[in-house]
Amino acid sequence: FNQPLNDLDTSNVTDMSEMFHCVLRSSFNQPLNDWDTSNVTNMSMMFAGAESFNQPLNDWDTSNVTDMSYMFYWAKSFNQPLNNWNTSNVTEMHEMFWCAKSFNQPLNDWDTSNVTDMREMFHWAESFNQPLNDWNTSNVTDMGSLFENAESFDQPLNDWDTSNVTDMSRMFRGAKNFNQPLNDWDTSNVTDMSMMFYEALSFNQPINDWNTSNVTDMSYMFWNAHSFNQWLNDWDTSNVTDMSKMFLAAENFNQLINDWDTSSVTNMSYMFQHARCFNRPLNRWNTSNVTDMSYMFSYTENFDQPLDRWNTSKVTNMEGVFWEAESFDQPLNKWDVSNVTNMKSMFCGATRFDQPLDKWNVSNVEDMYGIFEDSGLDGSRNYDNLFYGTNSEHWKVHMSGQTIDV
Repeated sequence: FNQPLNDLDTSNVTDMSEMFHCVLRSSFNQPLNDWDTSNVTNMSMMFAGAESFNQPLNDWDTSNVTDMSYMFYWAKSFNQPLNNWNTSNVTEMHEMFWCAKSFNQPLNDWDTSNVTDMREMFHWAESFNQPLNDWNTSNVTDMGSLFENAESFDQPLNDWDTSNVTDMSRMFRGAKNFNQPLNDWDTSNVTDMSMMFYEALSFNQPINDWNTSNVTDMSYMFWNAHSFNQWLNDWDTSNVTDMSKMFLAAENFNQLINDWDTSSVTNMSYMFQHARCFNRPLNRWNTSNVTDMSYMFSYTENFDQPLDRWNTSKVTNMEGVFWEAESFDQPLNKWDVSNVTNMKSMFCGATRFDQPLDKWNVSNVEDMYGIFEDSGLDGSRNYDNLFYGTNSEHWKVHMSGQTIDV
């Protein structure tokens, strides 16, 4: 179907949702700019999947529209001006330009004062790079994935009112060029910052003034944020429970974060993996509720800081914690490992590590395969002492994958 429809009388239409959704995916590309849309309230998914459509719509009266969600979802060819639209009553804009890969038009004059949901609005809008700093975002609660994989986007957003936002997860994930100030944002109600700057390769701006007191999830937050290296020590992390993969492959990050309150954190797995520059003290951290530390410092080439004050009494998984942590050689004999069940490859490739561990109670460990393989402890006196102390029988019984010479 690819027939003219511009003469249709649409003056009484109130719902245009899904009107050209996918059914006309392959061919429809006809003018519609003369339509009377003054009574329309719902335009959700109107052109979703209309891959060929690219016609002017700027004269439409959208003053009564409340829902524009998914409107140009996967409309890969669409790239027309929309800045004249009256969006003052719109509340839903989520996924509006999702995968609208060609779209790059000004939208800064839109009235977004009633919008509550902007999640994934420009997700995969690869070409979009227009100013949005004049938008009124005071009622928005969800900005999750807003610019995810919007690879071209690099515009100021520091004037946005984010005081009601609760979800910023994945907001700039894969926004490879974005590097704008955000430090004035009010993040006091945000609870989820997971993956927020994941693969935001260029981002390196101060965000230390953010109020993070209500954030519970910071997992993956700076994963692959290769450029990021900013002060974060003043953040309130007292409610964060998940910090897994937080700085994974954040190659340049090397800032003090020792004052963080980590008393609620349960998961620190992979937290600094491949953070090759990181070498800052962490000994003040309260790790009393952490259960998973697997691969936490694996491949941290430079890390060598004291950790002996950590409370590890609830940790069950220590697999690969110091795997290939080539510089690490700090005392750990005070750690309570009585609940740990997995120590597989824990020090594998930690070539400098040669510290006593004879006080460790490893009675609950089920897997020690490769625990000291290619480590500095492999074959050393400290290694031999494991099999002569009070816990020697547990080491002998549970450890596999190592040559035990007693």
